[in-house]
Amino acid sequence: MDVLRKELQTVFHRHEFRLSALDEGDIEACRRFIGASTAISQGCAILSDLATNGSYFAIGRLVDILGLHGEVPEEELIDIDEDFIYRRIHPEDLVDKRMLELRYFEMVDDMRAEERLKYHATCRIRMQKANGDYTYIHNVTRIQMNDADGLMRLVTCLYELSPEQEPIHGINPSIINVETGAVQKLALYEERFNILSKREREILLLIKQGLLSKEIADTLHISIHTVNTHRQNILQKLSVDNSMEAVQTATAMMLL
Repeated sequence: MDVLRKELQTVFHRHEFRLSALDEGDIEACRRFIGASTAISQGCAILSDLATNGSYFAIGRLVDILGLHGEVPEEELIDIDEDFIYRRIHPEDLVDKRMLELRYFEMVDDMRAEERLKYHATCRIRMQKANGDYTYIHNVTRIQMNDADGLMRLVTCLYELSPEQEPIHGINPSIINVETGAVQKLALYEERFNILSKREREILLLIKQGLLSKEIADTLHISIHTVNTHRQNILQKLSVDNSMEAVQTATAMMLL
Protein backbone atom coordinates (compact mmCIF):
# COMPACT_ATOMS: atom_id res chain seq x y z
CA MET A 1 0.00 0.00 0.00
CA ASP A 2 1.81 3.09 -1.26
CA VAL A 3 -0.47 6.09 -1.53
CA LEU A 4 0.54 9.09 -3.66
CA ARG A 5 3.02 6.96 -5.61
CA LYS A 6 1.95 8.49 -8.92
CA GLU A 7 2.20 12.05 -7.62
CA LEU A 8 5.66 11.48 -6.14
CA GLN A 9 6.93 9.80 -9.30
CA THR A 10 5.77 12.85 -11.26
CA VAL A 11 7.97 15.06 -9.07
CA PHE A 12 10.93 12.68 -9.25
CA HIS A 13 10.87 12.50 -13.03
CA ARG A 14 10.17 16.11 -13.99
CA HIS A 15 13.71 16.11 -15.33
CA GLU A 16 15.48 13.55 -17.47
CA PHE A 17 18.26 11.76 -15.59
CA ARG A 18 21.60 10.81 -17.08
CA LEU A 19 22.78 7.65 -15.32
CA SER A 20 26.38 8.70 -15.92
CA ALA A 21 25.82 11.89 -13.89
CA LEU A 22 26.51 9.90 -10.70
CA ASP A 23 29.17 7.23 -10.42
CA GLU A 24 29.22 4.05 -8.37
CA GLY A 25 31.75 5.54 -5.95
CA ASP A 26 29.23 8.19 -4.86
CA ILE A 27 26.53 5.56 -4.37
CA GLU A 28 28.87 3.35 -2.36
CA ALA A 29 29.86 6.29 -0.14
CA CYS A 30 26.19 6.93 0.64
CA ARG A 31 25.63 3.24 1.33
CA ARG A 32 28.45 3.35 3.87
CA PHE A 33 26.84 6.43 5.42
CA ILE A 34 23.46 4.77 6.00
CA GLY A 35 25.27 1.70 7.33
CA ALA A 36 27.09 3.86 9.88
CA SER A 37 23.86 5.70 10.74
CA THR A 38 21.99 2.51 11.55
CA ALA A 39 24.94 1.11 13.49
CA ILE A 40 24.62 4.14 15.79
CA SER A 41 20.82 4.49 15.94
CA GLN A 42 20.01 0.76 15.61
CA GLY A 43 17.24 1.86 13.26
CA CYS A 44 16.55 1.10 9.62
CA ALA A 45 17.63 3.15 6.61
CA ILE A 46 16.76 3.08 2.92
CA LEU A 47 18.88 4.76 0.25
CA SER A 48 16.94 5.27 -2.98
CA ASP A 49 18.31 6.18 -6.40
CA LEU A 50 15.62 8.24 -8.14
CA ALA A 51 17.15 7.63 -11.57
CA THR A 52 17.06 3.83 -11.43
CA ASN A 53 14.29 3.23 -8.85
CA GLY A 54 16.84 1.12 -7.01
CA SER A 55 16.90 0.97 -3.21
CA TYR A 56 19.59 -0.16 -0.78
CA PHE A 57 19.00 -1.07 2.86
CA ALA A 58 20.82 -0.89 6.16
CA ILE A 59 19.23 -2.50 9.19
CA GLY A 60 19.65 -2.38 12.94
CA ARG A 61 17.83 -3.66 15.99
CA LEU A 62 14.60 -1.91 14.97
CA VAL A 63 13.99 -4.55 12.32
CA ASP A 64 13.72 -7.22 15.01
CA ILE A 65 11.38 -5.07 17.10
CA LEU A 66 9.09 -4.64 14.09
CA GLY A 67 9.34 -8.29 13.12
CA LEU A 68 10.79 -7.45 9.69
CA HIS A 69 14.02 -9.40 9.78
CA GLY A 70 12.97 -11.94 7.17
CA GLU A 71 11.35 -9.31 4.93
CA VAL A 72 14.17 -6.83 4.37
CA PRO A 73 15.82 -7.49 0.98
CA GLU A 74 19.46 -8.49 1.24
CA GLU A 75 20.30 -7.09 -2.17
CA GLU A 76 19.33 -3.95 -4.07
CA LEU A 77 15.58 -3.72 -4.65
CA ILE A 78 14.70 -2.48 -8.14
CA ASP A 79 11.57 -0.73 -6.98
CA ILE A 80 11.61 2.49 -5.04
CA ASP A 81 8.52 1.54 -3.03
CA GLU A 82 9.22 0.29 0.48
CA ASP A 83 6.17 -1.93 0.85
CA PHE A 84 7.74 -4.12 3.54
CA ILE A 85 8.05 -0.96 5.66
CA TYR A 86 4.75 0.61 4.62
CA ARG A 87 2.80 -2.47 5.72
CA ARG A 88 3.90 -1.77 9.31
CA ILE A 89 2.93 1.92 9.35
CA HIS A 90 -0.49 2.78 10.74
CA PRO A 91 -2.68 3.56 7.67
CA GLU A 92 -3.59 7.04 8.92
CA ASP A 93 0.06 7.88 9.50
CA LEU A 94 1.16 6.42 6.18
CA VAL A 95 -0.96 8.76 4.11
CA ASP A 96 0.16 11.75 6.19
CA LYS A 97 3.81 10.71 5.82
CA ARG A 98 3.47 10.43 2.05
CA MET A 99 1.75 13.82 1.90
CA LEU A 100 4.65 15.30 3.87
CA GLU A 101 7.13 13.74 1.44
CA LEU A 102 5.21 15.10 -1.54
CA ARG A 103 5.26 18.62 -0.10
CA TYR A 104 8.96 18.27 0.77
CA PHE A 105 10.08 17.00 -2.65
CA GLU A 106 7.98 19.60 -4.47
CA MET A 107 9.63 22.31 -2.37
CA VAL A 108 13.26 21.22 -2.69
CA ASP A 109 12.99 20.34 -6.39
CA ASP A 110 12.65 24.06 -7.14
CA MET A 111 15.78 24.96 -5.12
CA ARG A 112 19.38 25.27 -6.18
CA ALA A 113 21.22 21.98 -5.81
CA GLU A 114 23.34 23.01 -2.81
CA GLU A 115 20.37 24.67 -1.08
CA ARG A 116 18.10 21.61 -1.09
CA LEU A 117 20.63 19.56 0.89
CA LYS A 118 19.94 21.80 3.91
CA TYR A 119 16.34 20.61 4.28
CA HIS A 120 14.99 17.48 5.98
CA ALA A 121 11.40 16.27 6.35
CA THR A 122 10.65 14.77 9.77
CA CYS A 123 7.67 13.15 11.44
CA ARG A 124 6.69 10.72 14.21
CA ILE A 125 4.66 7.75 13.02
CA ARG A 126 3.10 4.65 14.54
CA MET A 127 4.56 1.35 13.37
CA GLN A 128 3.36 -2.10 14.31
CA LYS A 129 5.70 -4.28 16.33
CA ALA A 130 6.08 -8.01 15.98
CA ASN A 131 3.54 -8.55 18.79
CA GLY A 132 0.90 -6.42 17.04
CA ASP A 133 1.20 -3.37 19.29
CA TYR A 134 2.13 0.04 17.88
CA THR A 135 5.24 2.00 18.81
CA TYR A 136 6.27 5.52 17.81
CA ILE A 137 9.06 5.81 15.26
CA HIS A 138 11.03 8.94 14.36
CA ASN A 139 11.29 9.25 10.57
CA VAL A 140 13.59 11.54 8.57
CA THR A 141 13.63 11.93 4.79
CA ARG A 142 16.32 13.95 3.04
CA ILE A 143 18.19 14.42 -0.21
CA GLN A 144 21.49 12.68 0.38
CA MET A 145 23.20 13.66 -2.86
CA ASN A 146 22.54 15.57 -6.07
CA ASP A 147 24.01 14.35 -9.34
CA ALA A 148 26.44 16.21 -11.59
CA ASP A 149 23.51 17.85 -13.40
CA GLY A 150 22.21 19.31 -10.14
CA LEU A 151 19.20 16.99 -9.95
CA MET A 152 18.15 15.42 -6.66
CA ARG A 153 19.33 11.85 -7.08
CA LEU A 154 19.99 9.87 -3.86
CA VAL A 155 17.41 10.03 -1.06
CA THR A 156 17.68 8.55 2.42
CA CYS A 157 14.73 7.60 4.60
CA LEU A 158 15.68 6.85 8.21
CA TYR A 159 13.55 5.12 10.83
CA GLU A 160 14.49 4.87 14.50
CA LEU A 161 12.67 4.25 17.76
CA SER A 162 11.36 7.55 19.12
CA PRO A 163 12.36 8.45 22.67
CA GLU A 164 8.89 10.00 23.03
CA GLN A 165 6.12 7.41 23.18
CA GLU A 166 3.29 9.65 24.41
CA PRO A 167 0.28 9.56 22.00
CA ILE A 168 -0.10 12.56 19.69
CA HIS A 169 -2.67 13.74 17.16
CA GLY A 170 -1.26 13.29 13.67
CA ILE A 171 2.41 12.75 12.81
CA ASN A 172 3.84 16.17 13.74
CA PRO A 173 5.10 16.76 10.16
CA SER A 174 7.89 19.32 9.78
CA ILE A 175 10.41 20.49 7.21
CA ILE A 176 13.63 21.62 8.91
CA ASN A 177 16.48 23.76 7.66
CA VAL A 178 19.39 22.09 9.43
CA GLU A 179 21.68 25.04 8.75
CA THR A 180 19.52 27.76 10.33
CA GLY A 181 17.37 25.63 12.62
CA ALA A 182 14.18 27.06 11.11
CA VAL A 183 11.25 24.65 11.43
CA GLN A 184 8.26 24.70 9.11
CA LYS A 185 5.38 22.81 10.73
CA LEU A 186 2.72 21.47 8.39
CA ALA A 187 -0.98 20.83 8.99
CA LEU A 188 -1.70 17.78 6.86
CA TYR A 189 -4.41 16.03 8.83
CA GLU A 190 -7.29 17.79 7.07
CA GLU A 191 -5.60 17.57 3.67
CA ARG A 192 -5.81 13.79 3.82
CA PHE A 193 -9.47 13.96 2.84
CA ASN A 194 -8.58 15.68 -0.43
CA ILE A 195 -6.74 12.60 -1.71
CA LEU A 196 -10.09 11.35 -2.99
CA SER A 197 -12.55 13.77 -4.57
CA LYS A 198 -16.07 14.11 -3.19
CA ARG A 199 -17.43 12.06 -6.12
CA GLU A 200 -14.80 9.36 -5.63
CA ARG A 201 -15.74 9.05 -1.96
CA GLU A 202 -19.41 8.80 -2.93
CA ILE A 203 -18.67 6.01 -5.37
CA LEU A 204 -16.42 4.18 -2.91
CA LEU A 205 -19.12 4.32 -0.23
CA LEU A 206 -21.59 2.78 -2.68
CA ILE A 207 -19.05 0.10 -3.58
CA LYS A 208 -18.70 -0.58 0.15
CA GLN A 209 -22.47 -1.08 0.27
CA GLY A 210 -22.17 -3.74 -2.43
CA LEU A 211 -23.51 -1.82 -5.43
CA LEU A 212 -22.31 -2.69 -8.94
CA SER A 213 -21.22 -0.08 -11.49
CA LYS A 214 -24.64 0.07 -13.19
CA GLU A 215 -26.39 0.48 -9.85
CA ILE A 216 -23.95 3.23 -8.87
CA ALA A 217 -24.54 4.96 -12.21
CA ASP A 218 -28.30 4.85 -11.70
CA THR A 219 -28.01 6.09 -8.11
CA LEU A 220 -25.77 9.04 -9.00
CA HIS A 221 -27.38 9.71 -12.41
CA ILE A 222 -24.10 9.36 -14.30
CA SER A 223 -22.90 6.98 -17.01
CA ILE A 224 -21.33 3.59 -16.35
CA HIS A 225 -18.23 4.83 -18.22
CA THR A 226 -17.91 7.72 -15.74
CA VAL A 227 -18.30 5.33 -12.80
CA ASN A 228 -15.61 3.01 -14.16
CA THR A 229 -13.27 5.95 -14.79
CA HIS A 230 -13.71 7.05 -11.18
CA ARG A 231 -13.13 3.49 -9.99
CA GLN A 232 -9.84 3.31 -11.89
CA ASN A 233 -8.72 6.66 -10.50
CA ILE A 234 -9.51 5.46 -6.97
CA LEU A 235 -7.32 2.36 -7.44
CA GLN A 236 -4.44 4.48 -8.74
CA LYS A 237 -4.67 7.07 -5.97
CA LEU A 238 -4.74 4.42 -3.23
CA SER A 239 -2.20 2.15 -5.00
CA VAL A 240 -4.40 -0.93 -4.68
CA ASP A 241 -5.38 -3.66 -7.13
CA ASN A 242 -9.14 -3.95 -6.71
CA SER A 243 -12.21 -2.30 -5.25
CA MET A 244 -12.25 -4.46 -2.12
CA GLU A 245 -8.72 -3.37 -1.26
CA ALA A 246 -9.71 0.23 -2.03
CA VAL A 247 -12.59 0.08 0.47
CA GLN A 248 -10.38 -1.52 3.13
CA THR A 249 -7.57 1.00 2.58
CA ALA A 250 -9.82 4.07 2.50
CA THR A 251 -11.63 2.89 5.63
CA ALA A 252 -8.34 2.33 7.48
CA MET A 253 -7.16 5.79 6.43
CA MET A 254 -10.47 7.25 7.61
CA LEU A 255 -11.19 8.68 4.17
CA LEU A 256 -14.77 7.43 4.26
